[in-house]
Amino acid sequence: MKGTVLVFGSINTDLVIYLDTLPGPGETVTGGKFMSFPGGKGANQAVAAARAGAEVKMFGCIGDDSLGRERMMSLQNAGVSTQNITVKPGIHSGIAQIIVDKSGENIIAVAPGANSLFSLDDITFPERSEGETTVALFQNEIPQVSTEAAIRECKKRKMLVLWNTAPACQQKPARETLEAVDFLICNRPELTSLAGDGDDETLAHVLRSWGATNVVVTLGEKGSLLVAAQETHHQEAFPIDVVDTVGTGDCFCGFFACSLSFGMSVKESLRRASAAAALSATVRGAQTSMPSADAVERLLSATGNAR
Repeated sequence: MKGTVLVFGSINTDLVIYLDTLPGPGETVTGGKFMSFPGGKGANQAVAAARAGAEVKMFGCIGDDSLGRERMMSLQNAGVSTQNITVKPGIHSGIAQIIVDKSGENIIAVAPGANSLFSLDDITFPERSEGETTVALFQNEIPQVSTEAAIRECKKRKMLVLWNTAPACQQKPARETLEAVDFLICNRPELTSLAGDGDDETLAHVLRSWGATNVVVTLGEKGSLLVAAQETHHQEAFPIDVVDTVGTGDCFCGFFACSLSFGMSVKESLRRASAAAALSATVRGAQTSMPSADAVERLLSATGNAR
């Protein structure tokens, strides 16, 4: 079965420094290794969904510079349709400065550039094929007002809407927007940023009371938590040796979106996404770490979790 995933979001270049320890405030740490990777949460999730097997269309903005041209090419090489990417003249493409320590933890600073100009006017929505599940996948590295407007429009067009609130929302989303979200996906810090203090399940129910149909909380090495109307389900993480956690959350979202577009059950989609995220943590970089569908199936088979 072939599914369609539309990804609305950021396109960046990741400039990464690998160090033994992360610097503290005002501290300079030398001796690092530098590498450059294609990135941006939107583009990362698009590549992950394509590696998972979906037909993927990317909606976003780049500048008319060399980094933008490189990102257009890298997305095409990954099998992502770039026909809906808008080039903004005179604006630099987005970059992220990332520092990763020897344990795989990271800190990230982003200069969004053309991403900050993305608006509903840049989107020409494709026609949805009757009987086909089209998944619309969002993050938070373009203006929130544009994200919310596009989410509502996608729901009107009867798409399955996934919103990964990463980085954390700058303001509480409108109820109309949350009511259009089928799966709200966030990690623990993003969850508490929105809903305040409390345990994961309680806070997830707060977000559901605001309008979201289902909430998925990603918990790193502790797996993920699905909170739905009738049930709560915990998906265990797959044990791996961590090399680099950059992009693991994006990998999870891309594989989850693809799996849902195939018509897989939510629990099956969570297992597949968790396995993919584990594999991505064993390779450096974001898009470069996204595993193939075959690699994920092998891990699921080896651990007795094959579908």
